[in-house]
Formats: sequence, structure tokens, C-alpha cells
Amino acid sequence: MIVRHPFLPTTLTAMLAIAGPALAQKTGDDDGRFLENFDGRFTGTGRLQKAGGTSHNLNCRFDGERQGTRISLTGRCSTALVFSTTVSIVLAFNPATQRYGGSFRDGRGTVAELSGARRGDSLSLTYTETAESTRPGPPATLTIRRSDNGLALSLRSSHPARGQNIDLALNEV
Repeated sequence: MIVRHPFLPTTLTAMLAIAGPALAQKTGDDDGRFLENFDGRFTGTGRLQKAGGTSHNLNCRFDGERQGTRISLTGRCSTALVFSTTVSIVLAFNPATQRYGGSFRDGRGTVAELSGARRGDSLSLTYTETAESTRPGPPATLTIRRSDNGLALSLRSSHPARGQNIDLALNEV
């Protein structure tokens, strides 16, 4: 359906109506290709730095799956000690807003809402723990970057004296 705008000539209005879906499809295809990069199995190491200064080396394994405009990363991270937890990240791309939204959950009771946008090969997401979290922490930024070899995840607390920072480098296997 073409809606005429009073200040645009009919030909230009028709051209915009035809090009609009093609431009939206191109952007959607670009994000679709980006999301395909999350399909697969990823393993790697990283570091958990707590606000009190303690830190732990992590070993992690994640399975990634894309379904349309939705991705999920589910896995397990553990330390050399007895600590081990499950992690679930679910994100969906909204073509209308060009933004991503979703959730982060771990087996230790952390529940956070994620919201943000993609810039190139990186997703920059606000990480806001919900009232459902057992130990709510301060807001943070979660960055997920896709590289040729795998994924890099970085969580940065907005309050250095509270919360935690996590850095993971995961290779595709």
C-alpha cells in the first residue's frame, strides 16, 4: 500500500515504498549472517575478577544456536577449585528497532536483562540484574565479539568497587 506524502512527488513516494522493504531486508540479511556466527560449539578460558580483588581462572564450554533472529549460548564455566556454574544467554534481534534484547542467567542465581546494538562484529549490551537475582549487582556492560576463531565475552561492572568483571576467549571446535 502506498501512502502519498503531501510534500513528496508521487514518483518519489512510489520509489520509497518499493525500496523500503529492500533496505530493511538488506539490514536483516546482514544481521542474519552475523547471527549465523553463533552456531556451533565453543571452548576456552578466561578470568573472573571480583570487586574485593579476588580472581579465578575459568574454563568454559558453550553451545551456540541460531533460530531465525534469535540466538542462544548455553554452557558451563568452572574454576580449578570446585566452583562450576551453568550460563545461558538468549538474545533476539528486532529488525524494526535494529536492537538486540534478551537475558543472562547463571546457575548461581544471577538473572539480568540484556539490551543493546551491534557495531560491526560486536554486540554491546547493557546488563541489568533483575529483582529475581539472588545477589543483585550493579549495572554492567556485556560485550560479545565474534572473531575468525571464535567468541570473546567481556562483562564490565559500572561500579569498580562492586560487582565483577569477566573476560572469556572461546574458540570454535
